[in-house]
This record gives sequence, C-alpha cells and structure tokens, in this order.
Amino acid sequence: MRDALEIAAERAGLILQRYELTRAAARAFRARVRELETLLRRLLVLMAAELEVRATDTPRLPAEAGPPCHQTPHQDTPGAGEACLPADPRQNRRPGGYRFVLLPVLTFDLDAPDRFAGLVRTAPKPPDRTPLMHRYATLRALLSNPAPLARRMARHLARLKAAGEPRPVCLPQPGLHRFEAALATFALALPLEIAEALGGWYDSG
Repeated sequence: MRDALEIAAERAGLILQRYELTRAAARAFRARVRELETLLRRLLVLMAAELEVRATDTPRLPAEAGPPCHQTPHQDTPGAGEACLPADPRQNRRPGGYRFVLLPVLTFDLDAPDRFAGLVRTAPKPPDRTPLMHRYATLRALLSNPAPLARRMARHLARLKAAGEPRPVCLPQPGLHRFEAALATFALALPLEIAEALGGWYDSG
C-alpha cells in the first residue's frame, strides 16, 4: 500500500514537483488515495478485531513537556502535582491538515441537487497542491504506524457494539482492476475476512 501511494504521488508530481499539477493528475491522485484509504480502514478493522478493548476505555493523552529552564518564577506554571495536559485536545491538531475518518457514514441528501443547481458557475481554477500534500503526508504516516489507529478503531467498534448499532458492512471494493495484482488479491479477500472477524457482533454473551 505504501508503494502504491508513492507511485500515485510521483505520477501526480507531488514528490519532485518537476512540472505543473494538472486537474486530471489531481483527480487521479485523489481517486487513488480514496481507494487506499478504504483498504486501510478495512485492514484496521481486522487489526481491531484482535484487540481486547472495552467500550468505556479512553485513550491516554500524552503529557506535555515541562516549562523551559529560562522561565522566570513569577510566571504561571503548573505545580508539581498538577497535570500538564491541554484544556482542549483539538488544539494539538495541525491547522489545515487532513483528518482521517475511521468509519465514514454514507448519507444521501435529497436537497443536494437543488442546491448544486443554484450555485454560481465560475471559471475552473488550477488545482491546489497543498491539500493533496496534506492528504499524502497523513496517509503515509498512518501506513507507517497503523497500530495507534487500530486501537482507536477497536474502541470505536466496541462503543458501536455496546450501543446496539448494526454491524459495519464491508462490500466488495470496486475498481480493483486498476490495482496491482498482489494488492488487488489482498483487497478482494478483505470483505470475507472482516465478515469472519465480526461474526460475533450480535452475540449477547
């Protein structure tokens, strides 16, 4: 999957940036990233099925570093027994970055066609390279270390199961003919593996 991501980024010109990014290249890159994100989500479900977590488990927030040595005593600093945690964990997120969604919810808005019809048509603009780079960097980092995200997925699935939600559905992924042979074979087997891993979803025991 990492090789497929690197190849897609190179074809779009995001790595070496030797030529101008075209709209066709940006569309092709976003399409391939969506396919790889779907594969990653399904792989995370399999990894999460092997973890023992409870619905009440909460992730641990890492403690921040202590005050710098040049900080003067009259400044407000946490005491020795006080926790050095941010008031809002969302403040640690990088502004403008791309956020990976664990289980996207498919919805259909009946009023969407009417709103789209009322939009003002403008001339096409050249694609922006920055959002694509954010998405590439985020997916690359997650593929390098998927274990923390698998624990998040396990907690999320545990909460869904405890709340009596339906079992997540994993349909066959379309467009596998565009994948390499090994990656397509792996993606083809994932729905069956996930169905077996979540086979006890409705067991009350």
